[in-house]
Amino acid sequence: MKNKWIAVLLILILSVSLAACGSKQAPGRNSASTASAASGSASDEASVPGSGESSDSEPGADEELDARVSEILSGMTTEQKLAQMMIVALRSDPENTYTTTELTPEYVDFLKKYDFGGMILFQGNIVDAEQTVTLIRDCQDAVMKSDLRIPMLVGVDQEGGLVNRVTFGTVTPGNMALGAADDTDLTEDSAEILSRELSVLGFNMDFAPDSDVNSNPNNPIIGVRSFSDDPDITAKHTAAFVSGLHRNHVTAVLKHFPGHGNVGEDSHTHLPASDYTLEELRACDLIPFKAGIEAGTDMIMTAHIQYPKIEKETYSSGWDGEDISLPATLSHTIITGLLREEMGYDGIIVTDSMGMDAIAEHFDKTDAAVLAINAGVDMLLCPVDLYQGGYIDTFPDMDSYMEKLMERVEAGDIKTEELDDSVSRIIRLKLKKGIIDEPFSETLDEQIESADVTVGCAEHCEKEWMIAERGLTLLKNKGEMLPLDGTDGRHTLILVPGEYFMPTIEYVKERLESDTLLDVDSVTALNYSDMWSGNWELEEALSEADNVLILSDETEKNELVSSVIEQMHEKNGKAALLSLNLPYDAACYPEADAIMCAYNAYGTTYDQDGEGPFSLNVAACMCAAFEESVPRGTLPVNVPKLKEDENGEPVYSDEILFERGFGLKNWE
Repeated sequence: MKNKWIAVLLILILSVSLAACGSKQAPGRNSASTASAASGSASDEASVPGSGESSDSEPGADEELDARVSEILSGMTTEQKLAQMMIVALRSDPENTYTTTELTPEYVDFLKKYDFGGMILFQGNIVDAEQTVTLIRDCQDAVMKSDLRIPMLVGVDQEGGLVNRVTFGTVTPGNMALGAADDTDLTEDSAEILSRELSVLGFNMDFAPDSDVNSNPNNPIIGVRSFSDDPDITAKHTAAFVSGLHRNHVTAVLKHFPGHGNVGEDSHTHLPASDYTLEELRACDLIPFKAGIEAGTDMIMTAHIQYPKIEKETYSSGWDGEDISLPATLSHTIITGLLREEMGYDGIIVTDSMGMDAIAEHFDKTDAAVLAINAGVDMLLCPVDLYQGGYIDTFPDMDSYMEKLMERVEAGDIKTEELDDSVSRIIRLKLKKGIIDEPFSETLDEQIESADVTVGCAEHCEKEWMIAERGLTLLKNKGEMLPLDGTDGRHTLILVPGEYFMPTIEYVKERLESDTLLDVDSVTALNYSDMWSGNWELEEALSEADNVLILSDETEKNELVSSVIEQMHEKNGKAALLSLNLPYDAACYPEADAIMCAYNAYGTTYDQDGEGPFSLNVAACMCAAFEESVPRGTLPVNVPKLKEDENGEPVYSDEILFERGFGLKNWE
């Protein structure tokens, strides 16, 4: 009996410790007394704004929900329905030239005028916790003063790793690092951290996870945002990420359907085309989306990509007048035929930004909206950016856009049943998430205090560091070059590909020195981005070095890096490549003595003691190189060998240099 009560006591202690975030805050972040509850704990989830979610398991829940949706829909005008189908941004253009961080009376009046269904915030809108909470609350207050009084879905691109808009929060290591760790529990934990921080700030939607299969090494926009080039690996981590976001009732948005990983162009600046057939899509790109649907995702984002072997309908491009295939976003065949009917998805479908060049350069704005809605899309992302300040005023552009859409509805070009179907889905989701019935369950001051304690807290920082370590992957270690002994008197030269990385190097040096793993006088760091072979500063540093750690963030071969490796070998020294971004650069330097992969070069965070800022994956990789941890990850993608094309230029071949799943563990 005594042992039983001890066990109960231990469980209670553990539960309390897991529920509370640490109080240590990074310099420059919002801090608050730890006397306030550690918001975001499992027991406090119901107090997070917009987090209440009705249970479908209750008898009659579906019927009651259907009745409420019908009641709300019956009282809406056509203009209100169109506005509910829009997710607007408070910025002047897709390049974020100007963004607003607070609402003026003019913004409030405009949000009251239209009943927009959603809003997306970008990095320029987000300054710190107090400002973000206040901005979102003010936006929700504004729409709650309209006739319809329906709060918005408020979203953000917070994927983790490379893509983070809340830069003062916990960044987490990113999808490809999670794929390298290949532990779905860690993926779920990573997403749960993001959702906990987003929810206390007032966000109820995250445009994540990126569910693309990065099957094309030359893909310019997905890369480390993908979990893997294997659909099954991508699928299981997609499902885990969805579950992590749902822990705090944040709506997950899978992207970019039916897959953006196999193209060689960026839809922000081009209209990419894929030569995949429907059978090839089913065998690869659709698999993660199917897993996300089965995991219960509420939303899926479309891709602005042409599939001419699947969609035969064309449009006369506004760019050059040529006929072009409709991209997936505007394709009834892909949206309704494939996603709705074949895959059985009945959640919300949202477009990628309608302001991206893939759409904006080729399609009339109104035509694009009509095509998307009739294809089966429910929400239009960034159809017109809203900004008013100085000489810029885009509010009249939205007025004109709404007028033209109303005319198209009246002309019968937009099917009214499509409007009703889409708005029903939107209202249903808002009811299920508690967004309509309980938009705010805390006062403004209480929510700010919760955000101060939770966002970027010590517990989250410690967890993200551990996850980053787990993804580190050792591909080569000739002569057991790594780990380096930083206290043996031998000199190490660290070459970084830009000044951006210097604060991270300084953080690593201080961390390793405090752990007695490094004599900082034995280390020199140089930025090689503007150097050339024979540069006197580089030559002098090489002459003194016994080892070189070369940080690489590009997948194209750098001749200076090859020269450095060769020079070190000529003097019987050693050189290691630390691949910071996509691991394909491992094929560029086969002569390196050691190769270790980190999977994300950018974004900054702080440690559990508030020290930083530093780039998470880079710092974890550097510390592992000096024996603070052991790399245990495996490659989530195949790394192909390089060959020369007919012009003598290096290109990826079909032959594999390092296979997916490979990873050394020879210094345990």
